[in-house]
Amino acid sequence: MVEMRAMLHEIKASWALLLGIGFIMVGNGLQGTLLGVRASLEGFETFTTGIIMSFYFSGMLIGSILTPKLVARVGHIRVFAALASTASIAILLHSIYINPYTWSLMRLVTGICFSGLFVVTESWLNDRASNENRGAILSIYMVVVTLG
Repeated sequence: MVEMRAMLHEIKASWALLLGIGFIMVGNGLQGTLLGVRASLEGFETFTTGIIMSFYFSGMLIGSILTPKLVARVGHIRVFAALASTASIAILLHSIYINPYTWSLMRLVTGICFSGLFVVTESWLNDRASNENRGAILSIYMVVVTLG
């Protein structure tokens, strides 16, 4: 019973983080789908669109390496806010600059940001959870990410 209360307390304390990452995942899913459609409407070749979209995963690799150092230096909250803001700006720039090179760069930035957001969220939740409720809290996080 005590473990259940501790878990519920941690979930209540982390609801804003879970809600925020849920909204971010919805945006990520929409961007991944709609950017390919927009590239086709703009007349980009299929190969070019594939290259543009692959830059996201290069960014994921880079972000997973860089983010732990940032979190150690300035903390979870600041890194989360900076990455979410940068990802929002990068997504908006796709509509302003219709250029495969710019889109590739923005996909790279988006990948770095989303990878960083995953790292920050998971490390934040791990930091807050106890050994007894860590699995339950991370399973709720995974449900939120999957539904997003």
